[in-house]
Amino acid sequence: MKIVIQAELVSSLIITICLAVFFIWAGKKFREADPLEKPRGIILLVEILIKWLYDYFKSIMPKKFEKNYYPYFAMLFIWLLVANLSGLLGFEAPTSSWSVTLALTLVTFTLIQINSIKHNGIGAYLKSNLIPPTNLFGTISPLISISMRIFCNVLSGSFIMALIYQFTSFLSYKVIPFNFLGPVLAPLLHAYFDIFSGVIQALVFVTLSTILISIENPDEE
Repeated sequence: MKIVIQAELVSSLIITICLAVFFIWAGKKFREADPLEKPRGIILLVEILIKWLYDYFKSIMPKKFEKNYYPYFAMLFIWLLVANLSGLLGFEAPTSSWSVTLALTLVTFTLIQINSIKHNGIGAYLKSNLIPPTNLFGTISPLISISMRIFCNVLSGSFIMALIYQFTSFLSYKVIPFNFLGPVLAPLLHAYFDIFSGVIQALVFVTLSTILISIENPDEE
């Protein structure tokens, strides 16, 4: 029996380790920093990112989710952002594998169901999902739609860039045996398919997840 390890899983592990090391190092910098001094460098960068993420999630989710969910979705956004951009460094983007995006969505799907049960009770939850039985499709649909959205967008971007490189190589070799058109056209397309689309897809993933959780357990205040 031959076991094949996907390149996307290896990339996922490398990104997770790198982020873990970075945040441990950044946390140490924060602990050693003088609170009376003006933040600068990595401390300033992390503070800006945390403040932006906190304000963004605060505008979507009720305040009661602040302690448990804001940190999780902030970390998820950063991981997805780095994963989507990792293709620029020669890695296989983890989000170009449905097994990775499905695993991430399973966590969100579980949180959605937990919050629905907390708010409605187990009896009302089962009744709303099983009566009529077709309601079950509506319950499962976020698991498919959210995971497929980011997977298909990242994968399609990778396919388009591969076709662009093949096409520019074909045209270039008509003149000289070197793909000189690729480096000219590719940067602009990478800026869209890898950077712009990567940021947007990471943001869409966490936004949809937070909205779905909030809908199942709305703020009653």
